[in-house]
Amino acid sequence: MFAVILSVAVPFAFAESDHAKTITECEAIYPELETLGKAKFLQRYAHHPDIRSCLTLYNDITWFSEGSDRTDRLIALLGEPIVKKPVRDRFEQTSNIPSWIKDDATRWQQGKERDNIFSYGIRFLINSKMIDAPIGLSDQPRCMSDQICVSKNHYIKYSIKDTTSQDVTNLTHTFGTPGNTIAISSTEITKKDKRQDNFHIDSDGLIDHTKQYYSFVHKTSIKIGTTIDSKYPITTTGEVIFPFKNQQRDAMIAWDKTKQYQEVIDKNTGIVLFAKYNDRIKKTEWSAELTDTNAFSEEIQIQYNGMRIPSWFKNPVKWWTEGRISDSEYISSINYLLKNNIMQI
Repeated sequence: MFAVILSVAVPFAFAESDHAKTITECEAIYPELETLGKAKFLQRYAHHPDIRSCLTLYNDITWFSEGSDRTDRLIALLGEPIVKKPVRDRFEQTSNIPSWIKDDATRWQQGKERDNIFSYGIRFLINSKMIDAPIGLSDQPRCMSDQICVSKNHYIKYSIKDTTSQDVTNLTHTFGTPGNTIAISSTEITKKDKRQDNFHIDSDGLIDHTKQYYSFVHKTSIKIGTTIDSKYPITTTGEVIFPFKNQQRDAMIAWDKTKQYQEVIDKNTGIVLFAKYNDRIKKTEWSAELTDTNAFSEEIQIQYNGMRIPSWFKNPVKWWTEGRISDSEYISSINYLLKNNIMQI
């Protein structure tokens, strides 16, 4: 009996120990992701033995957690199978079809991926100028530059945790009609209290003629090196893929100059996905995590509205993935379908 138990438990202990070492290694190189940005970071660490595990951890909200069970949850993540897929860069210029597009196409024609995943590869080919798309098919910006990107009745909900008071605040902000000023209806709920308030922010994000900036949505567009007026002045230092519900959001990481305050900001909308303040001297800490919003769901609806991919196109896709037709023949077939409005992406 004891021999059987040991034969199972000891390998598990070794595996857990290996995962802990991997987490330590990922924590050691994570600051470079923020400094270099995603593209340069991946170039530098392309052959690092733990890079896939690190990307899995970075892409999970647990990575940003300060809870006592953080390490256990990260170890559990590493215990799950890691799908080895190339990291996608939708703006990459290339003369060859990347392997991840063929991988996605294979899974799509097998019924293992949805249409929007397959269409991502086609959009990549359009952005890379490999497909001469008709006017209107390429990605269009959804938010005006240098403006706060919200619409009437958009809402954002946060869970705000304060280690000093050991309290959790559920905060909801609902936006009015955008203009020179934007009305915001606020509801704060704690275990002891519920408060409601109304205020306005101007086009720069200043709250009601004060010198305090609104810290939950920022003006777009946001790039590496952008300086943002928030709860504290912050500067974006890198990119990350941030998980939100069933989505993977392109996001920017920003820090204040003291490295005590951090925000993870949605790249498309400027909505703050996660924020954290940690005063190491006073030993105070609070964090705000986006828990719900309807801004992203509307964005996705716009992005994929009217998508049409004929089911019979799975046959040419299969021929291409099996090498029975060439890349140029495959691209020509997509060109034909797009230009004749048989396929809509």
